[in-house]
Amino acid sequence: MGSRTDWEEIERLGGGGQSDVYLVRNPKRRADRAKCLDEIRSALDGDKRAELATAICSYAREDFPSERGALKAYKIPPEGFPRVLSTEESEAIERLRTEIAVLSQNRPGLPKLLDSNLSERWIVTEFFPERTLEHSPSRYKGKAALALKAFRSLVQTMAALHKDGHVHRDIKPANVFVRSSGELVLGDFGVVFVPNTADRVTLTGERVGPRDYLPPWANLGVRLEKVEPSIDVYMLGKLLWSMVDGRSFLPREYHKDPEYHFDLTKTYPKDPDMYAVNQILDQCVVGRASECLSSANDLLIIVSTLLGLIERGGQLLNEGVPRPCHICGNGYYQPQVLRQGRKGGTLRIWASGEAMDIESMPVQIFACDSCHHVEFFRT
Repeated sequence: MGSRTDWEEIERLGGGGQSDVYLVRNPKRRADRAKCLDEIRSALDGDKRAELATAICSYAREDFPSERGALKAYKIPPEGFPRVLSTEESEAIERLRTEIAVLSQNRPGLPKLLDSNLSERWIVTEFFPERTLEHSPSRYKGKAALALKAFRSLVQTMAALHKDGHVHRDIKPANVFVRSSGELVLGDFGVVFVPNTADRVTLTGERVGPRDYLPPWANLGVRLEKVEPSIDVYMLGKLLWSMVDGRSFLPREYHKDPEYHFDLTKTYPKDPDMYAVNQILDQCVVGRASECLSSANDLLIIVSTLLGLIERGGQLLNEGVPRPCHICGNGYYQPQVLRQGRKGGTLRIWASGEAMDIESMPVQIFACDSCHHVEFFRT
């Protein structure tokens, strides 16, 4: 546990009513730069040009990613301050304590905790140059397959947390960081529910988490006696919609409501992958807890299955899903209506060339509306 003054503040990244976040240099890099200044002064006094050039280059070089961090400082009096803390300040301290406890576990998919000091009310985590999904709303816009691949890494992180009984309760674009590798990293564990603890962090009226992302059953203004992982699953569904649509949040459970314009299959009518995304949303963004997937473990299975289907060049074959032609790449397969309005026919196969050795197979026929390539599907 270090002191805040060990970290050199470079610039303010953001903040709010309870905390500020700064980009900082780690103590070693700060000490190295201070040493470089001493070497520069010494070289100037001794007319040592080579040493001077080396010291200047070392001082002025760009910091390595590992030499930077993000310092989150709470606007709360430090321990021992001579006055009684308010209820909000006490709750903020508990959020900080909880966040330190979770990040100290060094779990995959979470920010790395570099330093912390509960008594001084601050923590330092790894710095993400790509910032959060809130800072890049168009990163996955209209790219269902790319969004699902990134989303899967986040679901995998949540599945591990749910397995150990943790519920995040604050999933939204502003709390999802992006590593340079494209991996999504979940941050801000101030209101996480941790099992087997005597107390839990609550806010006034027990509305914990972002209003636009909370499921209806967790936003009733009363204390939940049992905090279930389905709360996170609902939020993950809304996050996925935001990633693909590009807008910051999905109101209520309107992802397929015909009266509104939030249906991804209507926004991108030619993309069959949007129907796969909607299949996921159908099991997450729902009105009741009983209709929602029970945990991120269940969600991970569904996301992995649909992503695997897409990555292998497959697609859903449900009625109404567009079927791009894999021959010309321009047209779409359309069902062919035969005589008397029939949508299917019979395919006759001579098994051995004998006149009587015939097999019949009922089929539905599709043809590309551009190159006219024909495909048969057994019915």
